[in-house]
Amino acid sequence: MSKFYLKKTYVTIHMCIDDYHPDVKHEEKLKNKLKFTDNATISSKDVKESRNTIEEITEKEYEKKIGKVKQTSIKFSDIK
Repeated sequence: MSKFYLKKTYVTIHMCIDDYHPDVKHEEKLKNKLKFTDNATISSKDVKESRNTIEEITEKEYEKKIGKVKQTSIKFSDIK
């Protein structure tokens, strides 16, 4: 019989992201937004803490949660 698991990962990370903008008309708006252009690169990252929790779940719970998933990967731009 197959076993199904839910793994949650909690990460505290400090990152520095360099993002180059060609023409900025409203510098204040740029400072307040957490959106990046295609020019953005991670120049440094420092993981401060990480931990995981793992719990066994039923196949029914697994199918229910997977059915709700809209995307298969997490992008840094998704972090708000």
